[in-house]
Amino acid sequence: LEPVEGAPDSYLTPEGPRQLTRVSELLRVKGGVEGETLEVLETIWGPVIDRDHRGRRRALRWIAHSRHAVTLELLALERAADVEQALSIANTIGTPPQNFVVADAQGRIGWTLLGAIPRRFGLTGELPTSWASGERGWDGWLAPEEYPRVIEPESGRIWSANSRAVGGEMRRKIGIQAYPLGARAGQIRQGLLALESPDEESLLAIQLDHRALFLEPWREILLGALSDQALADSPRRRQLREIVGRWDGRAAADSASYRLVRAFRLFLAEQIFESLTSACAEADENFNYFRIHQYEAPLRRLLEERPAHLLDPRFESWDEQLLAGADATIDYFLERGDDLSERTWGERNTANIRHPMSRALPFLGRWLDMPKDQLAGDGNMPRFQGPSAGASERMVVSPGREDEGIFHMPTGQSGHPLSPHYRDSHRAWVEGEATPFLPGAPVHTLRLVPASS
Repeated sequence: LEPVEGAPDSYLTPEGPRQLTRVSELLRVKGGVEGETLEVLETIWGPVIDRDHRGRRRALRWIAHSRHAVTLELLALERAADVEQALSIANTIGTPPQNFVVADAQGRIGWTLLGAIPRRFGLTGELPTSWASGERGWDGWLAPEEYPRVIEPESGRIWSANSRAVGGEMRRKIGIQAYPLGARAGQIRQGLLALESPDEESLLAIQLDHRALFLEPWREILLGALSDQALADSPRRRQLREIVGRWDGRAAADSASYRLVRAFRLFLAEQIFESLTSACAEADENFNYFRIHQYEAPLRRLLEERPAHLLDPRFESWDEQLLAGADATIDYFLERGDDLSERTWGERNTANIRHPMSRALPFLGRWLDMPKDQLAGDGNMPRFQGPSAGASERMVVSPGREDEGIFHMPTGQSGHPLSPHYRDSHRAWVEGEATPFLPGAPVHTLRLVPASS
């Protein structure tokens, strides 16, 4: 926000100075404890969320805050007759955008963005900027005909995986930030295109694919840093090279190799970008380069070209910096045990699926929480899995062939911890076992009987 001199609670707008609106909300606390008052400052664009490194207030303009976002237009999809209608309806729904994939009864498929896209002028949305002059801002919403679409692609396949699907001018129109890396989408694409006669089992196999193709180049980078000269008189580095050298390329729960390669990439990236962005960190203590998802390309380019003027001044060569990344990896894991081979991926990637009640009353966890299974998979591969995030369900079903469909869901059908169905689907989800999409024969029947009058 552009401040008004002599008026600390005012800000400039295209129509002139405006007063900040103060909204006080009382946060009540159960049990008679005195509540706390939360004060929110509002602007014509949205709420004030913080101040930048120069002390200027920053307001958030977000699609979900607009009245346009509060609609029931999603229900119109129930009446869509074909792909084209469904895509047009998706473009009019007011929520923040998401990938939208649809198939119709004729077997035709399509993709677009579901949600509202602002008509930006004077900016791309990449960086915070002042809207006070009227030269930058939003001017309504894009019409359905302005959205990107894919209908009946020649390959016969569509994939999304939360990734960017367009480039060039269209990318600037819809927004250029916050996309995950394309590694997961690329691996899904590779798996789909390799299928000549897809069936339910082969499509489930793609969802369970935990090959770490994205990290294979990093394995070679790490092994290159661990040269014979670097290994001289260093048992720690020799063990690291031995473990990484026998990696099978998967993010398996029992793999120490995957965890070590993954950590090396992160430690090295942190070292490199900490040096290159030190001025940003000095100017703003909240600066964090890794909030930007797309740092892989500049990182790899730096390591390929090795420009001397961008080398961290603490090191005499890029080889030395790479070796420092390997040593940081070793130091980190040896602080947690004396054997690198025991620092498996599953040790970190352990499911932590907890009931809300057990977070407040931990002793209830043995009855309410799911088992702490060590799981395969990670973020940049089809089998997306972390300790507290992962596939909320897996489903493979072809319309008209529901009896051959496959369905996975963590936990179970019942929300009652004493029910035999509280955890009954969890093991199949953990192990990737194909289980039916349709229900089987009834096992229990719940009958609701009205009370006698």
